[in-house]
Amino acid sequence: MAIRTKPFRIFESDIPPLRLIAELEQRSPQDVIHIALAKYIADNRSQLTDVFDKTQAALADGDIDALSSLLSASARSRADELAKTLPSY
Repeated sequence: MAIRTKPFRIFESDIPPLRLIAELEQRSPQDVIHIALAKYIADNRSQLTDVFDKTQAALADGDIDALSSLLSASARSRADELAKTLPSY
C-alpha cells in the first residue's frame, strides 16, 4: 500500500497528550493517530457498516429524504457522545 500523507489539524489541547502518549509508547505522533484511528474503526465497525449500508441503499433507491436524514446527523453531537465515553485526561 502506497503511503500518501496530507497535513490535518488537531485541537491545540490535544497536542500535549498526543506528544506524551507518543513519547511513552516510543512512537511518532503520526503513529499514535494512525493506531487510534484503526482502533476506532475496529471498535465501531458495526455502526460504520450500518451507516454505509443505509447510505448505499438510499443512493441506489434515489431516496433523497433518507440520504438527507443520514447526512444531517451532526458530527459535533456524535463527537460529544463519543467524548462522554472517554476518561478525562
